[in-house]
Amino acid sequence: MDNRVLITGATGSIGSAVVAELLVHQYRLTALCRSAKSASSLPDNVSTLIGDINAPENWVDALSEVDVLIHTACGFGDDMGDVDLRLMKAVGNAAATRTEPLLIVYTTGCWTFGSQPSQINEQSQPQSIRDFQWMLDNSTWLATQPNIRLRRISPANVVSEAQQFAMPILHWELERHGQPTIPDIENLSWPIVERRDLARLYRLVIERGQDGEEYIGCALHIPAVTLAGRLADKAVKRVPISDWLATYGTWTEGYGLHQQLCSEKARTNLGWQPEFLGT
Repeated sequence: MDNRVLITGATGSIGSAVVAELLVHQYRLTALCRSAKSASSLPDNVSTLIGDINAPENWVDALSEVDVLIHTACGFGDDMGDVDLRLMKAVGNAAATRTEPLLIVYTTGCWTFGSQPSQINEQSQPQSIRDFQWMLDNSTWLATQPNIRLRRISPANVVSEAQQFAMPILHWELERHGQPTIPDIENLSWPIVERRDLARLYRLVIERGQDGEEYIGCALHIPAVTLAGRLADKAVKRVPISDWLATYGTWTEGYGLHQQLCSEKARTNLGWQPEFLGT
């Protein structure tokens, strides 16, 4: 089994859950960390590699010591697509010299599908919001590179039970307005997945997934007004989506999408079963 894994974004919401999941199943983990301070938050049995996705040339040679790269890191700067492409090109160059192909589990996201009038599955035609088109472009490029086995995971909005299954932006809005706030879009519903369920999907994609395939991870859909309303005993305020774009950046366009995601492929082919349903 491919059990030596390097994880980017290992201290983030998704990455830290993946670390916990893989440790339970006896994987040998190395986490890419930007500093010793961030590395200190990881379990003692995780090896750390100090490095930055902005400068892959300083650490990419370490890929020779692992079987799998799980890529969850994202910079969220204006140049995040360029940063990711430079990283993937460095990874591709490093993989070319290996004796065995490198398995890469690449994270895209539900927003790469855009709004769709019908249920979204892995065969749906992507209509990505502009800020995340690079995920499709970069992973498509990566799939053409020799000595790489690529599998993709497209999560729904990733949430945490500890944060009442609400995306961080809802907590930011509660602090900013003093009441729950959502975009003023009729019948707005959000697909969500709890981070530990998603982590289990990453493991199953390594163990049972097929090269060249994509797997959508979604546990359920919940009306935006219902989810936001759980955060405080106050009326939910509706604001134009343009307010979120102006405050947090154009990437928040994704919260205004109409999406019904289907995870039947992950459930049927991999045996994935979400446990944390946020109800």
